[in-house]
Amino acid sequence: MDAKRCFASTDSTKSLICFDFDETYFPHACEDGQLEDLHGMELYLDRIARQYHVKIAWVTGSDCASLADKMKRAHLTYMPHFIAANLGTELYQITASGERKEIYAWKRFLPVQEEFNERVDGLIDKLSLDGIALQPQTMHGQSMYKKNFYYFPDGGDLTDVLHRVRQAAAAAEVGLNVNACNPRAGDPDGAYDIDFIPLNTGKRAAVRFLASHCMVEPARIYAFGDSGNDLEMLQYAGNGYLVANATEEAKQKHGQMCESPYAAGIQSTLQHFFL
Repeated sequence: MDAKRCFASTDSTKSLICFDFDETYFPHACEDGQLEDLHGMELYLDRIARQYHVKIAWVTGSDCASLADKMKRAHLTYMPHFIAANLGTELYQITASGERKEIYAWKRFLPVQEEFNERVDGLIDKLSLDGIALQPQTMHGQSMYKKNFYYFPDGGDLTDVLHRVRQAAAAAEVGLNVNACNPRAGDPDGAYDIDFIPLNTGKRAAVRFLASHCMVEPARIYAFGDSGNDLEMLQYAGNGYLVANATEEAKQKHGQMCESPYAAGIQSTLQHFFL
């Protein structure tokens, strides 16, 4: 990644700030005002990282190649201390020079690759026989441990369909993320994200691991998101907020919210805690 530097770092960590990336930290529209707010927030995060012994993490469904492309689009100049990519199935620490290093202690939670692939393939076949057709998200690609699909409702009982998907995933011992798609992030309107990941991974699990890794209590974790796949992370954090531009699905399920969208809302919220 081409960012110039990592956020300031100290030997000890007293707080952890975790951001979903797409449509939370990074606005896909990249409007001038949004980017001005974002660049100002980066400077603010760098100051509080040093002053308050804060570590910054991006906890995202995107992969690292996609993150690098979006960073260029937004002219971002700072890297976080940690990146939990592909829905937390990959976890990296960023060095002071901007080098990405995999955290190998996280890999013990991951199954054998071939075994995971077989479970997901069998799960897709079972759902297809049950009349539930999932479309691979080819535009985002498939990672080693995140298999992402779209489900397009056909006018039937959506609640029943999603219940059957959850039951099938549980029976196959595969982790599952389900949430309404966000067209602002490039997804089709009216579709649902169906992501299969290993058990004991995901955004919440990644943040919980980072909290242990940094020896930070949940009460000192601040998390921000915009959609349904962020909710478990926000609920785990002692201070979890939706940005004002969050999806309606997320707003119905999580009441704590920033007053403004994107970086402007994040920074004004954090300023209640870090002057």
